[in-house]
Amino acid sequence: MKVAALSLAGVPLENPAEYAAALAALLKQLQTGLAVLPAHTSFLLCAAQEQLVDAGDFAASFRAFMQKARAWNEVYLQMHCRLARENKLYLVPGTTIVEEGGRFFLAACLIDPGGRIIGWQRQTHLSREERSFGLSRGEELPLFDVEGMKAGLILGTDARHPEVGRILALQGAGLVIHCGAIATGPELAAQPAGIWAQVQQNQFWAVEAQLKGSMGGRTFGGRCAVLGPCEITPGQTGYLDRDAEGRPFAAAELREADRRRIKTDYPLLELLRPEAYRGRLPELYGEV
Repeated sequence: MKVAALSLAGVPLENPAEYAAALAALLKQLQTGLAVLPAHTSFLLCAAQEQLVDAGDFAASFRAFMQKARAWNEVYLQMHCRLARENKLYLVPGTTIVEEGGRFFLAACLIDPGGRIIGWQRQTHLSREERSFGLSRGEELPLFDVEGMKAGLILGTDARHPEVGRILALQGAGLVIHCGAIATGPELAAQPAGIWAQVQQNQFWAVEAQLKGSMGGRTFGGRCAVLGPCEITPGQTGYLDRDAEGRPFAAAELREADRRRIKTDYPLLELLRPEAYRGRLPELYGEV
């Protein structure tokens, strides 16, 4: 299966038709079965298409988006369901805000090639800033079928919490999909401590979409990547592909037979102590 992570750099955002046409052209070029957009895609589009009053800074703009998101999501989801259907691919259209029972969650959905939403993931860990916005934590880590492979979603801050990837791996995930957005500055150097580390610890594939762009006075500059266990990547780097200047995406073919061979040669997860996971994963290891 070929997968791709897109940063949205250079994609026109202000006009919905131009945005959809630019993405469709890129997806046609890549001929991918799964495409992933970065965190804050919905927020970025809402602001660019003048659905938000300019609040001055990122925090104020994000709070304004939280109040607008319920109505905006209808437009945002229809747009991306149509993109998935017309391009016949699985699509994770970045993150948005969902509201339930007066609580707000950072969330992302998975859309199938028929343009149907087949599931949602809510971010399970929050940064100090995210807590200050009044966001709530998700409490589940479901898996979804993507061309016969079990896939899980890791959103934003969750990439820096190794228990998220480990729980997905213990449930059988062969692929992890990450929607990220890292602000430019010292934090960029720590990007490999997130998804790259989780891949090496759990022997799954990962598609990491990182936002490149600015909004609310904040600039984002993480790198998109397709990752796998070091032993089956060029130069044992852990990367199958990364984005580059003038190339706002990472794309690669996942050779599942290679990953299964590594898991057979060195069954990392079989070396764990199952009792450490009882209570967290009772369906696999029983209650304490």
